[in-house]
Amino acid sequence: MTTQLALFLVNNLISLFATALMLRFMLHWVRAPFSNPLGHMLRTLTDWLVLPLRRLLPAGRGDLGLLLVVWLLLVGKVWITGLLTIPVYTPLALVAIGVFGVLELWVQVLWVAIVAMAILSWVAPRNDIMPMLQMLCDPLLAPIRRILPATGGLDLSPLVALLLGQALLTIVLPTLEHNLLRTLL
Repeated sequence: MTTQLALFLVNNLISLFATALMLRFMLHWVRAPFSNPLGHMLRTLTDWLVLPLRRLLPAGRGDLGLLLVVWLLLVGKVWITGLLTIPVYTPLALVAIGVFGVLELWVQVLWVAIVAMAILSWVAPRNDIMPMLQMLCDPLLAPIRRILPATGGLDLSPLVALLLGQALLTIVLPTLEHNLLRTLL
């Protein structure tokens, strides 16, 4: 029971913090303002790590230091989980698992942002968070909107993006990760 509790805490705490850092990275990438409640919450949760990190690795357009920390957190989570459950991974396998973890987390954050944006567009379109979500999702949704035919005012691009994201999360990335890990182990 102690091992299960430790696994639960490690997986959830590291996953939540990695998600906050990934969201901060993605919002920094699209140059979204952090002057709303979500931005303020992200700064409060992550500034203790981000500000010293930026002294070592200054942030340009893409804050690669943040992405490196997300990768390290995900590799650390797998390593700690492995210590508690006895699977042994080679260092190269841990690197690959971390890369796929970052890709999966990026898709998951976008997926949740698209769902949140779609819901808010119906119930509270003037919400303070809506512009930030639009800045985050529009680089993905704009190309889909150009391809889809006009549907009389109903935007189907979020639905297509969610289906693509689900395919990436359930089929493409796990298959690629499994095949790569099979060759590395």
